[in-house]
Amino acid sequence: MEIIINGKVSADPKDRILAIEAVTRAICEQTGQDPAEGVMMLLTAAVHLSQTYSRSPVAQTVATLAECLGHAVVAADDFFKLTTVGTPTKDPAEDAADD
Repeated sequence: MEIIINGKVSADPKDRILAIEAVTRAICEQTGQDPAEGVMMLLTAAVHLSQTYSRSPVAQTVATLAECLGHAVVAADDFFKLTTVGTPTKDPAEDAADD
């Protein structure tokens, strides 16, 4: 696999995030993976990249990484206005009993 960036990389973080998302989607499509697998790839890559430049073992940085994930959720909501997923109003076991 070869990654080639044509054109100028945007200084806008939102544009860069969308570019990373597009690459992840393309990888998932080409490998037949569910987009959820792409999310796991991104999280794993983020930890790997962080640990590449960290002087501390992952056991010492795990809390910081978890906090960073929280900040990433807030940033994504600010950039893209995330929608909430509705919670079921009925117990799934009750649905099975109705059948």
